[in-house]
Amino acid sequence: MENLTELSSEALPAYEAALREGCIARDTDLPGVDILLRVGLLEPSPDERYLQPVDPRLVEARLAAQWRTRAWQLELQATEVEHRLAPALGLFMAQAQPERATPAVEYVHGMEAIREYVSRVSGEAAEEILTAQPGGGRPAEILRDVLPYTLGHLRRGVRMRTLYQHPARFDSPTKAYVQTVTEEGGEVRTMDEFFERLFVIDRTVAILPTRDDRTSAAVIHDEALVRFLTDVFDRNWQRAAPFAPTGTASASAEIMPDIHNMIRRLLIEGLTDSVIARRIGISERTYHNHLARIRESVGARSRLQLGYLLAKEEQLNGEGEVPVEASS
Repeated sequence: MENLTELSSEALPAYEAALREGCIARDTDLPGVDILLRVGLLEPSPDERYLQPVDPRLVEARLAAQWRTRAWQLELQATEVEHRLAPALGLFMAQAQPERATPAVEYVHGMEAIREYVSRVSGEAAEEILTAQPGGGRPAEILRDVLPYTLGHLRRGVRMRTLYQHPARFDSPTKAYVQTVTEEGGEVRTMDEFFERLFVIDRTVAILPTRDDRTSAAVIHDEALVRFLTDVFDRNWQRAAPFAPTGTASASAEIMPDIHNMIRRLLIEGLTDSVIARRIGISERTYHNHLARIRESVGARSRLQLGYLLAKEEQLNGEGEVPVEASS
């Protein structure tokens, strides 16, 4: 490739002479002729007796095309180098610097992205998946979508434990889902207390929301944090009741006292009705039905009086335990 930096000022007079005369002799002693020949601004005449000038625009087009071709070839070589080194880079990242390969905590934003992430890591589970789903029954369309994946995990030997709140026992789609899952070996329990949404996969990765609207999630890889969250799940699991998808009457007899006791405790704490309903996992309308039954059981004419009577009852019990009403 020609080096245009060689086109020094001493070569230009020779080129000017060739332009003025139309050509110059091959054996001329003008300085810079060899440079003009290398660059292409002079070329032999057809009979090779003289040197004639060449339009610089033609030289420019020729050199530009050569350099573009060369640049394309270099780009191909660079791509090939990246491709050839990719396996070695993978080994280096996985073995030489494993601590830098996976961050202790990473964040996923957007409900769709979170669902895709949970689905992917759950699909990679080899031993166990723990799921905590607060609130009442889950939407039927969501249960329909996740059921094939849940059954797939169970059928390949992955243990699955799911924790709901008590009101889920009254939701027909949730009961049908639990019936199918438990028949395949899944385990489901419910409890009266509120807990955070949580997924733990193989006790190595934990996923939990960072916002109330669940549009952002934290993915925990840190061993100590995952162990702590797993322990929280296990403690709740031990206190929870097995979810056998029985009829509504049986479910009411089993867990209604727990729901009413939970409402009583939260009323004594001074929480608002909307907060209590959300903590228990029921609608405000259903909550007010429960509240009316509790008021009737203690003989309170207003919510204010109910709070007073419950607080007084707790004080009289000494230990702070709220008795289960017989009417439940």
